[in-house]
Amino acid sequence: MPSYPIRPTFPIDVRSPTGTAKIGRQGTAVTVDVSGDQIVNALPPTSGQFFGALEAAFPGSTATVQASVPADVTSAIHRAYQTTAFVTPGCALLVFVQATLNLSDAQVSSLLAAAALQPK
Repeated sequence: MPSYPIRPTFPIDVRSPTGTAKIGRQGTAVTVDVSGDQIVNALPPTSGQFFGALEAAFPGSTATVQASVPADVTSAIHRAYQTTAFVTPGCALLVFVQATLNLSDAQVSSLLAAAALQPK
């Protein structure tokens, strides 16, 4: 009878053929199968998407926001402008942009909705 290694030395394809999320249990191990597209679509808009939508809605506004960012790298506003990955309601970057451009809550809501439609 042939013997087999405990750990295979060949590549194993673990991608899902269906592209759906499945979570199951096999003994004490947990298996998770998730499609990357589903994860990406569930995320809030990125800062790039947000600024794309902002510029489309209010031309020249991104330059105004950039000029208003403090030069002090220890400033919370500077850090938010430089490092915010995802823009969500109430995040420091969104609050700063809203105050800088004097946007209403309705404008911010429609801006976030438009940002979600921007390409990732």
